[in-house]
Amino acid sequence: MIASRPGSTVEAYLAGRGIALEALARPPRALRFHPACPCLEAGRSLPAMVAAIVSPEGDFLGTHRTWLAPDPETPGAWRKAALRDPKKTLGSYAGGFIPLARGGSGRPIKHAEKGETVAIAEGIETALSIAMARPDLRVLAAVALPNMARILLPGAIGRVILCADNDARNARAADLLTKAARRFAEEGREVLIARPPEGFKDFNDLLQAPEPADAEQAHG
Repeated sequence: MIASRPGSTVEAYLAGRGIALEALARPPRALRFHPACPCLEAGRSLPAMVAAIVSPEGDFLGTHRTWLAPDPETPGAWRKAALRDPKKTLGSYAGGFIPLARGGSGRPIKHAEKGETVAIAEGIETALSIAMARPDLRVLAAVALPNMARILLPGAIGRVILCADNDARNARAADLLTKAARRFAEEGREVLIARPPEGFKDFNDLLQAPEPADAEQAHG
């Protein structure tokens, strides 16, 4: 089932994270909804948001699964299932990514325009938050931070924005981010690192933050 279908479970889950799929210029074709996706931890099948992990040529590499459950506190709302690990991948994804927004060109990444910019985030929700804020950018999800340095990009991509979480105290995360930045720079690409303001865990956290009172008064 297409994830962006009106009233879909995935649409409801993402709306709960502050992400409106209908606000994007183009629905992410990589996202789908599976009503009964097998879950080893739960010992049964659960509803899930599934995402295709692909190569730059568009070849399928693996599947990312986010198991979902109804939110008991809000009728019609969905959230991540109460599992030890509600997110898992199936298959090898080294060097691949989840394409979530094509940016201003509207073209598949294999046909990216020369000098184009791509923003890379770790997870799906963070990447979609960036796509909402910057519809001009091509946005990819790396699936996991260690894979960020392995992602293969077409030669046409001239600038890479690494969208990092605010986990500066995590030495391993900092090392992996540095590794990714060095790797893309060695390929001759301009590299920028973007972080949300202090006090926010990631860009989805920032997206969901209440609007400041002074800003609300200005709008009124």
